[in-house]
Amino acid sequence: MENHFDSTAARKAALRAQARAFLRQAGPERTAAWGRAMAGYLAESELWKKAGTVFCFVSTAREPSTRPLLELALAQGKTLCVPRTGPEGFMEAVPLTSLEQLAPARFGLLEPAPGLPALAPERLELVVAPCLMAAPDGLRLGQGGGYYDRFLPRCHCPVVLLCPSALVQNDLPAEAHDRRADLVLTEQGFGFEG
Repeated sequence: MENHFDSTAARKAALRAQARAFLRQAGPERTAAWGRAMAGYLAESELWKKAGTVFCFVSTAREPSTRPLLELALAQGKTLCVPRTGPEGFMEAVPLTSLEQLAPARFGLLEPAPGLPALAPERLELVVAPCLMAAPDGLRLGQGGGYYDRFLPRCHCPVVLLCPSALVQNDLPAEAHDRRADLVLTEQGFGFEG
């Protein structure tokens, strides 16, 4: 008989495959358009306006583009932090003064150079996090590496997930370590508050 963990893991794997297939076929024009729309909504929010120190992921070609948000944070003089990953699911927040400080790293990500100092997650005032899928209540289905599951509990600030509206699902499987975000932002705006 299948136990709860096995069935949850199997459901997560199936949903990840479904989300990845959708994002693969979306294409760069669509992911760029999602990113512009999401940046527009977030930039008008009080969360963004009040946050002096912002953590935002650096998107891949198969995610809503975060380049507009990264550029906006720098243009507005915010302290912009981006993720740098390490071994065993470890991730830290590294302040940037320019997007030129990003370089190719593992998993096809752009990350800050190893020599740049990190900022304590407790000092962040807003986190913009990726997901493959999200539930309306802020539950996040990530890539499965556990980086954000380990990082987010150390942050004492609002967490916003960027998720295409087609990938917002009402019933996502959850485990004890899964942390909910405060808000889900799609290309149609802030749909849900946690």
